[in-house]
Amino acid sequence: MSDDLEDSQSDSSEVDCKVWSLRRRIACRGRSKPMPPMEAWQRPPGAVAFGHKFETALAAAARRLARHGGASPKSYWIPAAAQPASVLQRFALQVFRFHTGRLGFTTKAIKRLGGGAGAEFWVQRRGAEVKKARRGMNWHFDKDEELLDDYGLCVHPLVATATYLTDQGAPLVILSAPTLRRKRDGAPEAEAPPHSPGSAAAFVAFPARGLHVAFGGDLLHGVPAELEHGGGERLALLVNVWLHHRPSGLQTCGKCGGAPAKGPTKPGSALRVRRRRCQQGGIAIAPGLAKWRVNGVQSL
Repeated sequence: MSDDLEDSQSDSSEVDCKVWSLRRRIACRGRSKPMPPMEAWQRPPGAVAFGHKFETALAAAARRLARHGGASPKSYWIPAAAQPASVLQRFALQVFRFHTGRLGFTTKAIKRLGGGAGAEFWVQRRGAEVKKARRGMNWHFDKDEELLDDYGLCVHPLVATATYLTDQGAPLVILSAPTLRRKRDGAPEAEAPPHSPGSAAAFVAFPARGLHVAFGGDLLHGVPAELEHGGGERLALLVNVWLHHRPSGLQTCGKCGGAPAKGPTKPGSALRVRRRRCQQGGIAIAPGLAKWRVNGVQSL
């Protein structure tokens, strides 16, 4: 058993309806603006204070967890108020605090949520020995998988993030559409045909060691293997930020009691997202929803 884990399971199936009305807005010059669909930083939260040794330790711990999980990586849960017992747990909470802080959620507000606030984390690893066709990741929405399977209810995380720990592999592609239709109470309809606006933006993030990417937790995304531009190990640490909901069935880690974990969360420099309008050429990718195709995606 990895030292990143503790034996505790969640069996909660109740849903706080407030999770469906949360808004992602960032304070900017005395006002607030919607969080962009995708943002990126040169280095992950906390790395500025801890230096490159921190990223090296993260990569080593991620590989251990990947070996522990085997062919089917598991997700783990650490409550916002828990004391981290490993480098992965500490990083997951740093990501949680960084993104909830920039979205204006105070420590007091998060504390009031109790067990309904925390970070879900897991590791994605594709070794150099894996065939190219299997080095990607299918298109999907992040959600509470067990809740959807058992009760037909769809709950997305507030923010989804990916931190790359190597420079190799296929890119993460995030689409601004299609998105799931919403019921009157804001709950996504997982079985209904998604909204299909006339156009959408595709955000492409190629692996680069230390790169931290954040995007809306309700956006469709995947890792198309056909866009890979180099072999080698692809290692990524994924952390999802949850408020007003704890995903069911996840193994809990961290230690309860004591003061909430603190520490620096400053990331590296924010990166400008370059925008290009592709009319011809490039690669067409099919997300697998309705008759959607995304044309002109380029591997540079």
